[in-house]
Amino acid sequence: MLDIQGRKYAAVTVCDVTLYDLITKYPVMYFDTLQVTSIDGTTEVTEIQGGKGNPILASISHSKNIDVQFDDAIMTMSSLAILTGGELNNASDEAKITMTQTEIIDLATGAENIMLTEAVKAGSYVYIGKIINGVVSTVTRTTDKVEGGSNVVAVADFYNFANEGEDIAGKYRVFYEYELGLTDSNGRDLSELTVLADKFAGTYRFIGDTMLFNQFTGLNDIFQIEIPRLKLDGAFSFSLSAATEAVVFSFKGKALRDDFGQMIIFRNLTQEGKAGDDANAQYDGSYSTLPAKEVTVNVEDGSLTEVK
Repeated sequence: MLDIQGRKYAAVTVCDVTLYDLITKYPVMYFDTLQVTSIDGTTEVTEIQGGKGNPILASISHSKNIDVQFDDAIMTMSSLAILTGGELNNASDEAKITMTQTEIIDLATGAENIMLTEAVKAGSYVYIGKIINGVVSTVTRTTDKVEGGSNVVAVADFYNFANEGEDIAGKYRVFYEYELGLTDSNGRDLSELTVLADKFAGTYRFIGDTMLFNQFTGLNDIFQIEIPRLKLDGAFSFSLSAATEAVVFSFKGKALRDDFGQMIIFRNLTQEGKAGDDANAQYDGSYSTLPAKEVTVNVEDGSLTEVK
């Protein structure tokens, strides 16, 4: 039978969230570092009034709306791709990704070459400017594009770098490009996320798994939330701060009605033992079978008679 007063629970922790592709049914993203998961349901109400005193005759609910927000404490490139609807690509030897680098180097008197941390990208320029009293002076570049494949650039390759016989000793800031393919000798992997004007965050099946504290047993029972169709908002704010507090990445979405009229589903799996031989018996002897048994009520004395 249905409980008039059900078991009491306390929400004690955040959800772990998995997003599933609606077509392939494959999981596309798993979040286990969330700080907040909130689900807000609202409905609009239209009130019908009339008669003497214009009282409310009927109150009709409509336009049900469920908003979801989950805040991730730790960013991944995959989660940013899901949020922005962007294209995520990993570098390969066939499709290398370009990085821009700036670094400070020291040149000694009479130096003929500059040594860079990375190999310069083929077909790009290298720019250099002397640092004088903490200020980068007028920048010059290599006269021609660098052939690439080396992290050594000849001083003579820079246009109008120094007058003849001038001492070039000092600190310089260099600006250049390099590229990476598959995992390099230093074990680095490079990926690139491109946010395009005509692509947006998609719609996914949302599964949230958390625990509820069971007041009766003192155990944490499993609680699951399913949203068959969650349309991610796609709005995002990316803030990098010098403060020590980590940036939280927020995901917002709206529950859509699926083909069966479902918007959200809650599931509660208790760890309470069952009693007796009845497969439907709960710990207190009540029945979980629905619907409840039908009875008739005696209007004289209020006695109940089970319908056969």
